[in-house]
Amino acid sequence: MFLAKEENAEKTYTKLKRKYLALKVILNVAGVNLTEIDEIKE
Repeated sequence: MFLAKEENAEKTYTKLKRKYLALKVILNVAGVNLTEIDEIKE
């Protein structure tokens, strides 16, 4: 996260969120219920 302060933090956040959403899709297709363990509310 130190790099996020030095670089463009918004750009870093966007990349991490995209990877997070891709992981959520994969887990959802695999049948994992994410409603209880999902801490990031959109």
